[in-house]
Amino acid sequence: MKKILASFIVLASFGVQAQESNFRTWNALNINQKINKDFNFQSDIQYRSYEDLDQLQQLLIRGGIGYNLTENNNTVLAGYAYIQNRTPTATDDYAHSQEHRLYQQFNTKHALQRFNFAHRFRVEERFLENDTQFRFRYQLTATIPLNNAKLIENTWYLKAYDEIFLQAVKDKTFDRNRLGLSFGYVISPTFSLEAGYMLQSLKASHTDHLMIGLTVNNLIK
Repeated sequence: MKKILASFIVLASFGVQAQESNFRTWNALNINQKINKDFNFQSDIQYRSYEDLDQLQQLLIRGGIGYNLTENNNTVLAGYAYIQNRTPTATDDYAHSQEHRLYQQFNTKHALQRFNFAHRFRVEERFLENDTQFRFRYQLTATIPLNNAKLIENTWYLKAYDEIFLQAVKDKTFDRNRLGLSFGYVISPTFSLEAGYMLQSLKASHTDHLMIGLTVNNLIK
């Protein structure tokens, strides 16, 4: 366990040093809870920071109820998200804004030998302070266990993913794209840790991100 924590501390330390080169750090707590054989609850809380960890860029709190169309394979979900933004201004101050968001999504997954593929299709209705926007997201994730045949307890794994964002705005359909690679460890059936790099590309710019996440599965038995 000490070796596991040391590995993630090294990755986090690298990210803090890299922040001097205009990195961002996104910290996430992901919670998945089975309600019964048909329904489940999914939630995530993300603290996204600027160059320094105490400089909040965005706080995101999201949760939804999912329904299993087929057990452990195809799921539909609907939920709500609250987003608090903190944006730099020309006067070296920060402007604060809020967003309320509804979303609906379809998840499906399949395996190909040792590779585990997941597809997520999500539609969002974004209620900004001065606008309402609609956005579509598609994420493809590939995960491969490294020291075991499956993602069981005490398994190291690599995860690669890409997500494209498209918005319903004339002449501005492309919103952004996120491409990432993470290194993770399954501590137990309940807990897993993950850290990695993500490149977020917008139409005219990009940002680099250190991603750190803790996932909690079915804590309540």
